[in-house]
Amino acid sequence: MAWHKLFGERATTKIAAVFDSEAAAEEAAASVRSQAGLQATQVLLVQPHEKEYARKLEPEPQGVARTALRSHMILGLAGLVAGAIVWMALYVADLPAILSSPGVSALFVLFLGAIAGLLLGGLITARPDHQLVIQRVQTATEEGRWSLVVHPRDARQCDAVMAALAASGADVARSV
Repeated sequence: MAWHKLFGERATTKIAAVFDSEAAAEEAAASVRSQAGLQATQVLLVQPHEKEYARKLEPEPQGVARTALRSHMILGLAGLVAGAIVWMALYVADLPAILSSPGVSALFVLFLGAIAGLLLGGLITARPDHQLVIQRVQTATEEGRWSLVVHPRDARQCDAVMAALAASGADVARSV
């Protein structure tokens, strides 16, 4: 299965870099835009002590909702199919508990498979890998530092952004 089909967001990776001055942050933003070929909406600055920066970290609320729907539907169905395969394997193995009540055992195993898939869909929707980036920006904002938040849309853009930020000497955090 292609993992990108689970996501409804155009930019699934987040990269944040922290700077001590506005000039350094703006210079890095210009460098990132030019080297990676990003649009202005993909490169956002968070000012020191800014209160409403959450939208800059998650600029695609509709994409997050699509991710929730897609990941739960696809992985819930995949869990259901996996449960059916497990039940068939147990049935073919002639397990007495399965053979004595095949209907109830099938429902039970299918239910467990579907729940496992739905839980995995919830984990993908929650995106725990984004927490490192979010925490880095929050800490920088509270400390009175500038943050550059970048939303690359593919692997080529990610590599170009990371190279540009490495050259700037910034403190960088990246999600998967």
